[in-house]
Amino acid sequence: MEVNKDKLIHWLQELIRIPSITGKEEAISKYVTQELIKIGFNPQVKENNVYFEVGDGSKSLLLNAHLDTVDVGGDWKHDPFGAVMEEGKIFGRGASDDKGNVAAMLEIARLVKDRKINGRLIFTFTTGEEFGAKLEDKGSYILSKMLKADKALVLEPQNDVDEKRANIIYGCRGIENILVHIKGKGSHTGYPERGVNAISKAVEVLAKLEKLDFHKVMAIDQEIRTICMPIRINGGADIFLVPDKCEILVHCRTAPEDNIIVDQVKSICQEICGEDFEIENPYSAPGYIEDLDDPLVDIIRQEAKSFNFTTQTRFAGGRIDASIFKTVGSIPSFCMGVGNRDQMHVVEEFISLEEFITCSEMLKNIIFAYFS
Repeated sequence: MEVNKDKLIHWLQELIRIPSITGKEEAISKYVTQELIKIGFNPQVKENNVYFEVGDGSKSLLLNAHLDTVDVGGDWKHDPFGAVMEEGKIFGRGASDDKGNVAAMLEIARLVKDRKINGRLIFTFTTGEEFGAKLEDKGSYILSKMLKADKALVLEPQNDVDEKRANIIYGCRGIENILVHIKGKGSHTGYPERGVNAISKAVEVLAKLEKLDFHKVMAIDQEIRTICMPIRINGGADIFLVPDKCEILVHCRTAPEDNIIVDQVKSICQEICGEDFEIENPYSAPGYIEDLDDPLVDIIRQEAKSFNFTTQTRFAGGRIDASIFKTVGSIPSFCMGVGNRDQMHVVEEFISLEEFITCSEMLKNIIFAYFS
């Protein structure tokens, strides 16, 4: 039972033609729901997140792809929502990240509709994976609170297509955005001793931050440590006024299980500013790390080999929703999928038709092998 090339292409083109930038996923959620109803399922929808399960038994696997995309950005030759097919590629925002995987899941749903599954296969199509959504607003967070499974396979474009390599992601850093408001005391710049320069205090805070002993963990054969960097600083009002306030936005990519970075930044601020500061934590998302000694990893390797793909295990540079299924839902989670990882978020995003069809077939075989 092979995947149907024409159906895959049709679904992908229709998905690309529906703009679904983070926070605006209602239309694509309705489309996916309608297509699943046509196949014969009765999907549930919660806050535009679509989910259902098929099969019966003690073994279970949660399959996930996200419905949202980043914004278009840049100058495109092809209409980013046109889904133009040209020279063996389909162009459009989300072609690889992540609508190729959404289309693959729709085709797998069609194939399993009348096939006996020796266990429970849970399909989840989620919102808010990309930038802008707070943790509690992400679809993966919402569904992690509701659904249980033995394993989760989160689908993202993780392949190196030119090398025919399927990457298996077993962990990622988390994110902490820390907003520091530093209070100074304004005065005439001719009499700076009468004031307290908030920008100078901010510079001291950042200098201390650079020397901080950050949390670290070992991930297989590499050390993963928390990375922090200032990405925005605002302060000062007039060239004749000593700045009485300064705001720093510190962006941290946290090693798994780093629960101390916000307190570390707060401690530095207290040392330098006393009580004259406030801290906010407007965005927080966990990192995670998974044990590679897992039967699902072995199945992925075996099936990839049958398609003449090599595999490589990787710790992801960016945050992925597998971290939420793991840390919030307590579901052991890995990430792989169709699509080239070099195509994420780029202008003129595309997916290779050959790779799209081949890797959709590979993904289908992985799922069937898991339940065999």
